[in-house]
Amino acid sequence: MNEIQIIQSQLATERLHFAEVAKACAAALGNGKLAAHSDFAAACVDYFAFAVTRLDWNSKAPGLDASEERWREFLGAFNDQATKHFGALQALLARNLPVSQWRALSKIDADSIFTERTYYGRVKATVP
Repeated sequence: MNEIQIIQSQLATERLHFAEVAKACAAALGNGKLAAHSDFAAACVDYFAFAVTRLDWNSKAPGLDASEERWREFLGAFNDQATKHFGALQALLARNLPVSQWRALSKIDADSIFTERTYYGRVKATVP
């Protein structure tokens, strides 16, 4: 697997993870299980604080003390931004971009892969 394939694979993984974490948070909101200061809420806060840095979006993830309304607004906007972000990158797949451009556009490197997987693992381990 070459570096471009690794980047594209990680983009696909992030797309799935972003959607999965957003869905888990929305479900927890619906069940009243996204309690402030729970391990799951803390894991979601950390995950989304990282995830927003992956998107071309100037927003902050809700904090532990955020209201349900703030979470719902954030999750809706996050899903919209993630769809736009990954759609734009998907459109570039047909182009033969050099690896340097893929690195810059995707913001993916070894550290970001490790960080995303670590935060995702925390979310998965604490889902109510």
